Amino acid sequence: MAYARAGVGQTLTRLVTGVSRAFLVLVFIALPAFLLPETSRTGQEISLIIGALFALFTMFEYASSHPGLIDFRFAPPYNRFRFLTFAVLVFALVFLCRADAGADSFSADFLALTDRLVSIFSVPLSPVVLAETLIGSEAPGLNQLVERAAALSFTIALGSVLFFTFYVWVFRWPAERDGFNLWINLPTFDPSVGQDIAWRLRRSGLMNIIVAMALPYTTVSIASRGGGWFDPAALSNYQSLVWGCLFWAFLPVVLFNRGSAMLKIAWLIDRARTD
Repeated sequence: MAYARAGVGQTLTRLVTGVSRAFLVLVFIALPAFLLPETSRTGQEISLIIGALFALFTMFEYASSHPGLIDFRFAPPYNRFRFLTFAVLVFALVFLCRADAGADSFSADFLALTDRLVSIFSVPLSPVVLAETLIGSEAPGLNQLVERAAALSFTIALGSVLFFTFYVWVFRWPAERDGFNLWINLPTFDPSVGQDIAWRLRRSGLMNIIVAMALPYTTVSIASRGGGWFDPAALSNYQSLVWGCLFWAFLPVVLFNRGSAMLKIAWLIDRARTD
């Protein structure tokens, strides 16, 4: 009887966790459409639909007791760091666009802050400088806005990567090391196939980190040399700018943090073997 009550309690806990996380995902995906100036009703409805789809996926993943697609689901605060980075990027880029439109009382101060970030990252081989070349000199006003958005999103992404890496390697992560289950925390990684598992984790982790470091350059380069399929004028729409910069900055964070976590797990396996 007690076992049955414990099972029901765990199921309710997973359900509440899944619903609350799904609600937050819906809110932050739909948020730009409702906070950005001059957003159409159609754009708001599409954002709600897309947000609902991602929210349903999140709810099913976290309400389930079996592994799905989300990495390190049972190794907090990995996914909390990831969502916090996403939320901060959404807020920062939305308020940058509102500042560009002069919608808030602090718009001038916010733009001055982003201009300082632009000056910091205006160095050779900087992703921010490369993002500026995407627009070209035909639209200087739009060029400046994209440069500010790139500097702001790159700063947040860099800060997230540094903080997460520090946390993973300095503090006790994962907390439950003795009971850490690789299968449920890396459902897309099969530990029973191939060579030594620690070697495969290191290889996959390094590959994730290398791809993450290359993405800020390659995505901009591909878009700027896409043979006319990408129109830089599309970034004059605030929603397109927000989601374009968010994708440009957030995807490398996800890959880099995943690689860093995999390297930590490989290090723990090697240490356990030598003990």
